[in-house]
Amino acid sequence: MTIRQVYLPLFSVRAGMTLARPAIISERQVTVLMLPAGHELTESNLAQLRAHHAHYLCIAEEDTRGDVLRAQHIATQAARLDRIFCNADLEHPETRAFYEAVRAYRLV
Repeated sequence: MTIRQVYLPLFSVRAGMTLARPAIISERQVTVLMLPAGHELTESNLAQLRAHHAHYLCIAEEDTRGDVLRAQHIATQAARLDRIFCNADLEHPETRAFYEAVRAYRLV
């Protein structure tokens, strides 16, 4: 079974879903809520996240796409990113880091 990471807005997240990445909420540079990756969310967790104005979470879900569909998705997203960044100077370290971060986010 292949697991993929999906970023969902908080209003789409339901109890029983599992975090793919830690959820860390900070207020005034102080961590007020931290849930680890692999944590199964409860209604209480969701209420706390809403109370602290969380916007989205990275959820782990089963990837039901086949190898062909997964490869098509990756190729489409890679081509789109290449078009978006076609005029960017990827030799610049900060631009390259941003490009790689967007790529890691989009190619899952």
